[in-house]
Amino acid sequence: MNRLHQLKQTLPKNIKEGVDYENIEYVLLDYNSGDGLEHWVKDNMADYIQMGKLTYYKTTDPMTWNPSHSKNIAFKLATGDIICNLWADYYIGKTFVQYLDMLFTDNADIVLTPIDFHKTKTDHHPPGDVLGKVCVKKADFTKVRGFDERMNKHGFEDYDFINRLEMIGIKRVLLDDINFMQYIPHQNSERYNLSSHDLKHLYINYQTPFLSEILLLYNDQSFAKGFFIDNISKNADNYIYAYHSRNERFDYDLQEPGWETGDWAQQDNSSILLLNKSNNQNYIFRHSDDKQWILEGDNHAVFYQHTDEIIINDVLTFKHFVDTRSIMNENLNNNKSVVNQDYGQATVYKNFSPTPIII
Repeated sequence: MNRLHQLKQTLPKNIKEGVDYENIEYVLLDYNSGDGLEHWVKDNMADYIQMGKLTYYKTTDPMTWNPSHSKNIAFKLATGDIICNLWADYYIGKTFVQYLDMLFTDNADIVLTPIDFHKTKTDHHPPGDVLGKVCVKKADFTKVRGFDERMNKHGFEDYDFINRLEMIGIKRVLLDDINFMQYIPHQNSERYNLSSHDLKHLYINYQTPFLSEILLLYNDQSFAKGFFIDNISKNADNYIYAYHSRNERFDYDLQEPGWETGDWAQQDNSSILLLNKSNNQNYIFRHSDDKQWILEGDNHAVFYQHTDEIIINDVLTFKHFVDTRSIMNENLNNNKSVVNQDYGQATVYKNFSPTPIII
């Protein structure tokens, strides 16, 4: 979706890398891209479509990017026994197709990924940009019902998918050949939308050196409030865990029960800020000065406004990833291997045909 500038560089090269391999198919999913992708494919890739090497599908259903849903569509449309995800900025790598053929011929129940979730190799540090390169048998993809579509934004959907494959006995094989992990570097703004323009104000209540309460007020009058934990600082009083979080896989977490959400209201020039929670309870804040609100109640917590773009970006980045990470942890804790009642559903058009295909 809207990554034609990268696809122009990667797709022709990727097809050429595997064009001599007989049983290969490239499935290109146009996820309602608005940057001229369809016209470029029609003008530049028609020969590969005629050869049967490239199959172009377009869906006009989605209005926003959803990595789990898009991958489920593409994986379901693929006709091969082995399927491998490539984002628009990924290069396949010379001889990668032959490597896959050999790997899956010698190993029946595996998934290939750069993600070393269990930290089994101390010297394994793949670029974060290529963690979405996952290869698996289509039959195993179907068994776990694809990527969890509750993860409707970038982050941890691949981690979760592979974790659930392991639950049904599929072995994780690490992709560690740097020749197969080439990509086009790009900014986070292309990778995911932090929606900082939707944020009206950020307030932080510092409770302890490791615990802060975050309050996000959005322009649409919604809010999100939650407790942010710095696990490294939390464990700093114990010399054993001072540099490694105790019983935590990640350095930063959101304290249970997670985000509180609802609507907020403030009259013009009013010294009162009212937060109406989704469960019909509310919070009342009294104005202290231009950049402070005091929560009424027993603790009189002081919330300080932050306008620094770096801090705002860090908080929004944390919120972006902790939401999908929480779903991954939920599936792990519940040993839930199968997700999605329905998945990869869409209306698509194949190779510019006007006839719709419903999947």
